[in-house]
Amino acid sequence: MSAVRFDVLAIGSLAANAYWGERAPVRREYATATLVRSEDVTLVADPGWPADVLRAALFYRAGLEPEAVTHVFLTHFDPAHFAGIDLFAEAEWTMFEEEIRYARAEGDADGLGGQVVERVRPAPERFAAGVDLFPTFGPSPGHCSLLVYTALATAVVAGDLVPTREHFERGRLEQEPWDLEKARASLRDVLEIADLVVPGHDNLLVCRAGGAAV
Repeated sequence: MSAVRFDVLAIGSLAANAYWGERAPVRREYATATLVRSEDVTLVADPGWPADVLRAALFYRAGLEPEAVTHVFLTHFDPAHFAGIDLFAEAEWTMFEEEIRYARAEGDADGLGGQVVERVRPAPERFAAGVDLFPTFGPSPGHCSLLVYTALATAVVAGDLVPTREHFERGRLEQEPWDLEKARASLRDVLEIADLVVPGHDNLLVCRAGGAAV
């Protein structure tokens, strides 16, 4: 029986969701933060919420303090996905190597983005048993998801490859991904393998066999 577990810590939302009739930002944008545990690894993916929200979510959802987190993983370089990362000062900050190169070229050297670029390290292909990198290029040059094998299901922490339920149900991507064809191919891969999908800005989704049309 697999000892791998994942929990959605805080459900994100887009600043503007076109499927809700929104054409301009109407709220702060936050990424969905996910907790993944296996062996000696306690990992938070995309800690985009403010530190006080993440601290409370970690305690109420898992009974943990920030010091228990050993790793942070960023699906891609976006402030909405790392705004609360300083809460995990004792953890190892990681991202896919190609995305780190992109971040170093594009990052805000004077802000939190600069701190992330300075400290983040290439993520290993496998963090622990049942927790693997799953490259999903397209939304950005080095966008990368997490593939999590639990005892009952295969889950993909998909970042902005699958922003929300509405995008998922329609088999749609963000309006202007960095590379549309690569993003489409990555989405097909996710739909083929995943039983569960954690979107970048929404709650957990069940992925039916065969997925949606892309």
